[in-house]
Amino acid sequence: MREMHVMVADVLSAELDALHRRHGPWRLMRALVATILRQSFSAANHSGDLDNRMRRDIGLPEISPYVESVERARFHQWRQYL
Repeated sequence: MREMHVMVADVLSAELDALHRRHGPWRLMRALVATILRQSFSAANHSGDLDNRMRRDIGLPEISPYVESVERARFHQWRQYL
């Protein structure tokens, strides 16, 4: 197991060194930060995505159907960024 772990660490280190040489340290760090931010925003749980039954189960107020349909129509194109 230890030998396999060392092989994987060597390959990873060699790949990071190659990326560092090819793109430079600042572009590599910018890509790393962008990836971390993108994953943290996409992994967030939103209570607005729950239906009324699930909202009642956890103690949140229900969303009326009219408000829900207007909200979905108005902010549909922005959901991917939230």
